Amino acid sequence: MTNYSKFIDEQKVYFKNNLYKPNDALWEDGFWLKTGVGSSWLLSRNKLSLRFFSTSKVKGLSNINISEEYQEFCKAMLVYSYRQANGNVSPQKLVAELLVLKRWFYSLQELTSDTHPKKLSTEILNHAYLLLKNNSNAANLPDHVGTFKRLQHIVNKYGFTSKKLEFEVDLKYFGKQNRTPKAKITKELFEYKNIDENEINTEKLISIQTFINIASLKNFCQSEGERILLNSLFLSIVTGFRSTEIIMLKKDCLIEKPILDLQTNKPISVNDKVQYMLGIQYYGAKGAGERIHWVEPSSTTLVKSIIQDTLKITERYREHLVYLRQKNLKDLLPKGIDEIPDDLIELDDLIDHLFISRKRTRGRGGRRDAILNVFKHAQVKPDKTINDGTGELKFYSKKTLSKFIKSTANYATEEPINKKFEFEGRIVNIPYENLLFIVQYGSTTLSQGIINKANITILENRVINNFLGTGRNKSVFEKYGLKDSDNQTSKISSHIPRHNINTFLAIAEISDHLQAMLMGRVDIEQNKHYQHLSIKQISQNASLASSNSQFQTSKELMAVSEPVQPAENNAKSPIDDILEYGLMLFSNDKDLENNLKNNLHTFDSTIEISNFIEQSMGDGYFEDIAKAFNEIAPTEPDKAKELIDTHAYLHPLPFGSCMRNIAAHGCPKRLSCQSGVSCVNFTVTGRMGELENLKLTKNRLIEQAKNLADNSEFTLRIKEQVQNLERFEQKIMVSYSNKIPVNIYKAIDTELSQPRALAELFSLEYEKIKANNQEEGKC
Repeated sequence: MTNYSKFIDEQKVYFKNNLYKPNDALWEDGFWLKTGVGSSWLLSRNKLSLRFFSTSKVKGLSNINISEEYQEFCKAMLVYSYRQANGNVSPQKLVAELLVLKRWFYSLQELTSDTHPKKLSTEILNHAYLLLKNNSNAANLPDHVGTFKRLQHIVNKYGFTSKKLEFEVDLKYFGKQNRTPKAKITKELFEYKNIDENEINTEKLISIQTFINIASLKNFCQSEGERILLNSLFLSIVTGFRSTEIIMLKKDCLIEKPILDLQTNKPISVNDKVQYMLGIQYYGAKGAGERIHWVEPSSTTLVKSIIQDTLKITERYREHLVYLRQKNLKDLLPKGIDEIPDDLIELDDLIDHLFISRKRTRGRGGRRDAILNVFKHAQVKPDKTINDGTGELKFYSKKTLSKFIKSTANYATEEPINKKFEFEGRIVNIPYENLLFIVQYGSTTLSQGIINKANITILENRVINNFLGTGRNKSVFEKYGLKDSDNQTSKISSHIPRHNINTFLAIAEISDHLQAMLMGRVDIEQNKHYQHLSIKQISQNASLASSNSQFQTSKELMAVSEPVQPAENNAKSPIDDILEYGLMLFSNDKDLENNLKNNLHTFDSTIEISNFIEQSMGDGYFEDIAKAFNEIAPTEPDKAKELIDTHAYLHPLPFGSCMRNIAAHGCPKRLSCQSGVSCVNFTVTGRMGELENLKLTKNRLIEQAKNLADNSEFTLRIKEQVQNLERFEQKIMVSYSNKIPVNIYKAIDTELSQPRALAELFSLEYEKIKANNQEEGKC
């Protein structure tokens, strides 16, 4: 069988087995779509038609009949296009593709005597495009070129032409339909308008403040539903996955592949531990196919922790689903209800088995009222009512309860606990228990008072966007009062992390084809819609690294900054301090990741802490380790690194951190360091809020000393504690004077404003690294 015959037969079989329904147009019919009727898979209310037999109504072409052989080719191309998009394709798109295919046929007839599709060539496509260009609005040409290339890709994939099709047109047109801010800037540039070439469209990028708010959610989110949604957000920020790709991840999506030595072809080991690459298997959307996303090495610990935490939260959900499957879904009752011997079950006994109440209701009566309200809304009535003198006892049969569960969360379908979807021409059927992100019904709606424990569902794009603030329901940012720099509640859509990652790749000058590969994208032309760069970055790749001269020193800023709220006599978290002063302090000696994690104290592993300690030795925080390290490093660098790894613990305290693994071994001094008592394991790190908390403790001790008799033993001890605190205070102040304050609220009015989005910070960091590399190259 030739490649061409294989292609046609595959699409024909798929059409008959998966698309054709009774009363639909047949494969052999001359048209497949009529207004309001036609094929069910292509039903359209608009005045559209898919007519295969002639080139009538194709602008600029005379009407000629199309051979049956070429008609079959057109039908196969449209079916394949439908399959490639996993069924998410509009009839309008297929009509546009058919018009292009007709133009190809017309050019075949014009230039050759053979109109068989195998005779298609680059020359034919160029001829067809020239005719189209002469009869089309210039603003529409980019869309037409995209259709040419999309169809060309299908033909090349099956390879049934004598030579590979290489149609290529580089367009500079500005489409009227493209009214995005980026397109408007481009249009203004063409019209020589005066625009800011440094301006970046941050509408689809994560702002620094929103990123801080997202990081703080790790401490705020306590319910299981919120934590699962937050984990899905973290994973999308790290990977850039589409929301549909996140939703379809399996619980066993992680794979590990040993890193091989290029010379010996054997796994590389460090400290007798084999080094692995971590990958995530996923169903790529938009024709990307089943893929593996290889995780950036510094993110492997984070990705593992996200997935492990999600599996831990959802373990009970999976057990419930497995139990339902073991009894062949004869009913949908949970195990706890099945184990009750009586068929009639009183309302109180349902509380722990079917529902979780979020509302702070008082006692038994409040919980009963909440559940009765749910039953009333679902029109569920008790099977028996008994008056016991104190009130009514309501009894429900197991059959009634199973019907209620079935009526909730689309459980009335044929396979209520399976996710079925079409993927690359086949039906994929995944049991819910095999998916990573599963939730209890109602747990993801933050304003809902009752959670249905017996109904386990999967995430939806609508649910994710509601959680993030771009839907109709209450968002997690609104619930916890997290606002952006403009005092508006933070919000992002599920797709914004993908824009963020792609912009990072563009700033780092990664080639377009690698960007498409890393983002799981088939159409390389889509890259430009995710690259939010300034005109200056696009045209000149100019450095955005700002000099220190435009900033005041940290001491000056700390002195003149007016806090948003008056300081209270309570310890503050790094988030509180950053929000109050509106800035973070960055060190030139640390990379972007360590700067952010130092300010927020969000280190995820001992490797990150070890890296931070090594980069911070010049700050005076780790003097003993630095001294030992400098003595060993010149002669025994491996031992020097091992020394740092041994002490890579930084347990956060109200001020400072403990370098002892107190999570495992506890603190023998009962955290007396927080009162100024000397301890070899205690250190400060210069994170935000640390200095203020230390001063609060020092001032409290000074006030206590005033109430004690002079020269008493307690007075001398407190004075010694105050002196210890003052030494650490001095260390922090010296460190602050060498750091650059980054204002997260309002940019300083200079020629180059301070960064507002994470991508802008990334750009600054990248340009700094590039400049350093250039300097080293000169040396």
